[in-house]
Amino acid sequence: MKVKRALSYLRHRLSDIEEEDYAQKEALEILAHLLGVSPLNVYLHAEEEISEEELQRILLERLKGKPLPYILKKAYFYGRPFFIEEGVLIPRPETELLVEVFLSLGIDEGLLLELGCGSGAVAVTLLLERPKINVLALDISPKALKITQINARHFQVENRLFLVRANWLTSLKEGPFFRAIISNPPYLSTNEWTELTPEVKNFEPMTALVAGPKGTEYQEILIQEGLKYLASHGIIIFEMGYNQASRIKDIVRGWSYRFYRDLLGFERVILLWIEGENT
Repeated sequence: MKVKRALSYLRHRLSDIEEEDYAQKEALEILAHLLGVSPLNVYLHAEEEISEEELQRILLERLKGKPLPYILKKAYFYGRPFFIEEGVLIPRPETELLVEVFLSLGIDEGLLLELGCGSGAVAVTLLLERPKINVLALDISPKALKITQINARHFQVENRLFLVRANWLTSLKEGPFFRAIISNPPYLSTNEWTELTPEVKNFEPMTALVAGPKGTEYQEILIQEGLKYLASHGIIIFEMGYNQASRIKDIVRGWSYRFYRDLLGFERVILLWIEGENT
């Protein structure tokens, strides 16, 4: 089957389970995988032949509800392909805002702490974008640490990335070690978990998504304890749920803060600092 025909076919079949724009995006990702190119370059190969058997295998799994990154073992983040497997949270486009906020601050060196590294997409991206920084990345999941290490090696930043299995801040010695603490923590409530689509509940790790009854449990610990680990002029950046900004405002007493909105207009990321010590 030629790529041009396959694109139309995939878009039509995938639109049965998702919106048309997303069907187009996933069709391009499937063809990019089969061609060994980036999604943006698929159109340059319109007349090439691809394996219809492999295309059908991927499509069948997707139509059964399995997330495409787990099928392809690849997820794009900040324009780069990251290795991914089931058991590790799929990086989302909204989380790219964490990276953008950090990069906007002009911090070019120092040691950063990432809490909950998952696939390593955030840590590896920061190391690639800022060649003089180092990152200590923590995660409770051995598989997440393994996947992060694979991605760090692939992008050749493993010498500046230090991985530790730990449950949030509990294993860290207090001290002014970090120029910044960055996190995309679990931020769903237990009730919100029950309302998620089967595609998420049946495949993605609950521990990477659900914080507890409120949904802000991890963020509250970071706000209350984070200053103990920050160097002078240190900052905290973390992601939140689309409906959590008002609750976060109620617990950031003592901090100066700024919210950043995602592409849908939701307050998605917060930057925290102590007044007089901001960068």
